Amino acid sequence: MRNLILLLLLLAFNVSAFDPFTVSDIRILGADRISHGTIFSYLPIERGDVIDPQGIRTAIQSVFSTGYFHDVKMRRDGDVLIVEVDERPAIATIRIDGNKSIKTEELMQGLNSIGLSEGEVFNRLELDRVKNELVNQFFSRGKYNVEIDTNVQELDRNRVLVNINIDEGKSAKIKHIKIVGNTVFTDEELIDAFESDTTNWMSWYSQDDQYSKEKLNGDLEKLKSYYMDRGYVNAEVESVQVTISNDKKDIYITANIQEGDQFKFGKQELTGNLIFDKDIMQRYLVTNEGDVFSQNKIEITNNTLKAVLSNRGYAFAEIQPINQINEDEKTVDVTYFVIPGKKVYVRRINFIGNNKTKDEVLRREMRQFEGAWFSQALIDRSKLRLQQKPYFEEVEIETAQVPGTEDQIDVNVTVKERNSGQFTFGLGYSQVSGLNFSTSVSLQNLLGTGNTLSVAVNTSDFYKRLNLLYENPYFTDDGISLGYTMNFTNIDQGDANIAQYNSTNGSLGVQASFPITEFDRIYTNLSYERISLRANQGLTAQAIVDDLLDLGGYAYSCSSIVRPEDDSELPDLTGQCYTDGLIPPSSGEDDELIFVPFQYRKAFTFYKAQARWARDSRNRYFNPTMGAYHSIGLEASLPSSTAEFYKINLKENILFPLTDKLTLSLRGELGYGDGYGETSGLPFFENFFAGGVSSIRGYDDNTLGPKSSVLGVQEDEIGIPTTSRSGDPIGGAFKVVGSAEIIFPTPFAKESSNAARLAWFLDVGNVFDDFDSFEARELRMSTGFALKWQAPVGPIVISYALPFNNDRLDRTERLQFTFGNTF
Repeated sequence: MRNLILLLLLLAFNVSAFDPFTVSDIRILGADRISHGTIFSYLPIERGDVIDPQGIRTAIQSVFSTGYFHDVKMRRDGDVLIVEVDERPAIATIRIDGNKSIKTEELMQGLNSIGLSEGEVFNRLELDRVKNELVNQFFSRGKYNVEIDTNVQELDRNRVLVNINIDEGKSAKIKHIKIVGNTVFTDEELIDAFESDTTNWMSWYSQDDQYSKEKLNGDLEKLKSYYMDRGYVNAEVESVQVTISNDKKDIYITANIQEGDQFKFGKQELTGNLIFDKDIMQRYLVTNEGDVFSQNKIEITNNTLKAVLSNRGYAFAEIQPINQINEDEKTVDVTYFVIPGKKVYVRRINFIGNNKTKDEVLRREMRQFEGAWFSQALIDRSKLRLQQKPYFEEVEIETAQVPGTEDQIDVNVTVKERNSGQFTFGLGYSQVSGLNFSTSVSLQNLLGTGNTLSVAVNTSDFYKRLNLLYENPYFTDDGISLGYTMNFTNIDQGDANIAQYNSTNGSLGVQASFPITEFDRIYTNLSYERISLRANQGLTAQAIVDDLLDLGGYAYSCSSIVRPEDDSELPDLTGQCYTDGLIPPSSGEDDELIFVPFQYRKAFTFYKAQARWARDSRNRYFNPTMGAYHSIGLEASLPSSTAEFYKINLKENILFPLTDKLTLSLRGELGYGDGYGETSGLPFFENFFAGGVSSIRGYDDNTLGPKSSVLGVQEDEIGIPTTSRSGDPIGGAFKVVGSAEIIFPTPFAKESSNAARLAWFLDVGNVFDDFDSFEARELRMSTGFALKWQAPVGPIVISYALPFNNDRLDRTERLQFTFGNTF
């Protein structure tokens, strides 16, 4: 109505009185942003036309109706028609502030639907429509207390800035959901399938108690599907009422349903161009005559038949289920009409987005080949193999029919590459190692070849590490890998919560792996290793002294260690004495003893061989959500080494998707080691350890398991030796660790991102002196929450755990974290 009044005023005042005349030319004034061509396209007057006042009115109406102008005037200058326009401003920027529940992009789409977008002409009269559009969007999300304020700021060059300030207010919560008309299923059974719910203890995270019209419509579809999957083919949601309390805080939802009767499957038929023998195709039907009708079973059968055909070259096969409802018999006959289409082969495989990675690196992971018949199973397997590579963040595979053909398709593989080449220089912190400095060059995709080159230096309060690695994952065309390693490590194990000794380790190795199946691989490694160990001065674990002296050829006499509080002998898993003195290898037992404080150094040489079988079917490299990993490995020192030993390690990780957002992860590890030949038992420096943020959370790093008596002692007032403190952890030859996690997305991360995840966990495990020492009651347990995040500054791991069956001598830590780059 307002636009009509404005138009009438324009027509009344903007037409200069003149007699009819022939237009010799048309001149436009005032148009800066709108092109003259645009105005001429709307102007119903051309050169040579004879115009009169009525024609001028019609022309003004036509130009003004474009919405581009505040004002349009026309006058005569001789035989020239002058058209004067006053342009409306253009929208330079639309700025939206205060929106939390709806993304800015979604709000912009709504504004664009009513003609308000950046670059368009601004009409101040449209601001009321803008408010109404935004209010409707927030109302549909249960934001009934939303307040929206708009203001317009004028800019140069006839432009404006539109500011939209939003105060969402508190969301209306779902107070009650009622189903009316249900007699077969209870309200609880039906509502359990809904995404919407009343307020519960998890609503702070899931936000399931926040009303949304879109979410409710989805829930009503789920309600109908619930009945359809249980035989009620005529079930209908007749109506739904949504009411809000006077204070706009509570939402009440009532859904009225008509259930109808339960139906069963009748005849099941296959028709159309079956391609294969009918009896063979019939085996894939999961809908059987006499079973309770289920729409979900029909969809499963449909997808199965389609997969059978698509795996044999029929990429565009269609299956059309046709339901025939028999009201009298209460049965549903289903006919599956098969349309296989043309059998197609792959003409070309195109790779898109691999700006750094060579095509051949992607092509060698493809199980679908050019020139071969199309197979959806091979396409899916190819996608999985690419997703398991560390240098790809996302992988999508699409097919496109070749124009002009019926039997050829192209396969387009689109990847999003990770920053697989990194140079890092930074600081990190973990509770066990304290402040650490790290610098590294790591190229997991060297020059786009898929080869790995890594040089890393890492130092902290108690360790120094240098690691070099080069690996070619396709040393041969059939997937045999070859790599070389060099490592140097110096660690003060006492500061690492392990017993009191220092170790310096240097090694050189060559490694290779061999593909067995699509999921299975054998890994091998041969290495030369030299270890120098030195027992610290003072309180050194007795078992460590035993090993060092025995390997060095020394003997020693010992006395019992007693408890200071009651003079009873100190029980110990590995010994019950402290050293009075050392007897050199060339001396007899009666020779003069060399007395402590004990400090002894010994160097060892090892030739090691490792073999490991692994099966990996997880769906991606970082934070997988389904699949499994199994591994069993054997490591052994070869004859001619200083000590002869072997270690067996078994690892399992199985992931089950519970819902679209929840994943159950089960993890387990078993480790066992022992000596062979002339070596008795596993050397202490090869022991297993447990406890810490990457093991059994809630317990201090490396502190679980056997603890030995100490070498350093004090004498009481009558000269009886007593221990000066509790023993240090020394690890053990048998390790048991298990964990169950329920993984869910983090609230602060993008929905599509897999860089961060939260998990509730239950950890259990311990380390034992040997296999025979295992006792289930000695297993330690903890539960809590953990955050793992691949942040820009490096990996961050934070856990809060509650140990609930710890011993009084266990060292516990509820809050544990590590961040920064470690190697």
